[in-house]
Amino acid sequence: MSIKMSITFPKPNLKWWSGSKNEVLQVVKEYNEEAWAAERDPVTGDKWAPRKQPTGSHPLLKKSGKMQKSTQFKATSKPMMFNAVVKVPYGGFHQRGTSKMPQRRWLGLGSDITPKLVPIFREHLFSGTIKFHTS
Repeated sequence: MSIKMSITFPKPNLKWWSGSKNEVLQVVKEYNEEAWAAERDPVTGDKWAPRKQPTGSHPLLKKSGKMQKSTQFKATSKPMMFNAVVKVPYGGFHQRGTSKMPQRRWLGLGSDITPKLVPIFREHLFSGTIKFHTS
């Protein structure tokens, strides 16, 4: 006696990144913009450390707006790798903090971005199905 089986599973799309990187890049940009607007660390979700007084009443990291306006995100050819180019010399000091200034990380990705990325991955990671039959 023989048993015949048929198995169907999703066919991987090996070129998924080329078709989805612009969509993913847009989500990454929006995610970081939302974190900036909320004055929170995009990785941990923690609020940025408050400013020591008296240092002004402008929103944190927005005295002139140059750092945020000059930041450009670019997707690389490697899946889920992004570069952020910042055209002000002080961006790294805020990102990492210093001995005299607390870290106010303003670039990065946290786990709460996952629900925004899943629909894009579902659409692009697989293309069709593969069927195996036994005889």
